Amino acid sequence: MRALVIRLSSLGDVILVSSVLSPLKRAGIEIDLLTYAPFGELYRGDSRVSRVIEVKKERLKSFSAIKELAGELSGYSFAFDLHATLKTRLLTKFFPFPVYTYKKHSILRRLMIVFKPLKSRWLFVPELYAEAVRKAGIEVENPRPEIPVSEKEKSKVRKYLPPSPFVVVAPGARWETKRYPLEKFLRVALILKKRGFSVVSIGGKEDNELGEFLRERAGALNLCGKLSLRESLAVISSSVGVISNDSAVLHMGRAVKVPVLAIFGPTHPAFGFAPYKDEGIALTKNLPCSPCSIHGRTRCKYQKCFDLPPEEIVEKFFSLVESAEKRR
Repeated sequence: MRALVIRLSSLGDVILVSSVLSPLKRAGIEIDLLTYAPFGELYRGDSRVSRVIEVKKERLKSFSAIKELAGELSGYSFAFDLHATLKTRLLTKFFPFPVYTYKKHSILRRLMIVFKPLKSRWLFVPELYAEAVRKAGIEVENPRPEIPVSEKEKSKVRKYLPPSPFVVVAPGARWETKRYPLEKFLRVALILKKRGFSVVSIGGKEDNELGEFLRERAGALNLCGKLSLRESLAVISSSVGVISNDSAVLHMGRAVKVPVLAIFGPTHPAFGFAPYKDEGIALTKNLPCSPCSIHGRTRCKYQKCFDLPPEEIVEKFFSLVESAEKRR
């Protein structure tokens, strides 16, 4: 049997798709993955994926282009739409084979912003993906993101890395209002350094200025925008763990099985992007006004949701690392 797995974007979501690949493979299913470029790089060389189909975002801006792409996707026993947008729903309407679509709970997430008590019901995206796969009669237990990194890949990035144990920090996020304040991230880096750990900043090109700030003031190694996606995974896999905003680097850490501490501000862990307890910690003030934004873009001038002392963050992080070591 062959299955088409669809998740076009964003980077973090595409990483979380890895949580259902092993169950599909164990069921004897040949997997093709459809995603936007350049996210397909994450799965190049992954033995679970037979073919990575990358399309440019610009290609799918018209009805005729979507229909054309659908015509190119044939020979599958079924498909899993793990994006569930208007675009992917339209695409899958043209398929002559069954399609199982994940329930993303968009309405519930938006209701959480208005009716705050609803945030007590946490969603987990890997579990939502698993529910879609189970609809096809495939067993999925304890879904967790997992992307294998080879020893060759780890060896290749070693030249970038400090000789001492290091912690990866991810000071960036799509919106500035979604970022833990940079001055506080600086204090986190300085505390880590004082405790004998090197600090490595990871993010996209757009985060380079943030990485430079930490490099100049705390001696952090700035790799923002300097690594491919696979190289980023390799670096993170060699780290003690990750301290990140609610961003893709958090999910990279989860996927390579290092402890992760995720800082949530205007967004909330209940939306589905928090690590499981066996993966890490989702740190939130959980204020009465939280959450105030689905994606982290907000006009709030106070940002009391980020009143999280750097000392507390570091202490919780090392407590997490210690617990992870005991479980090994």
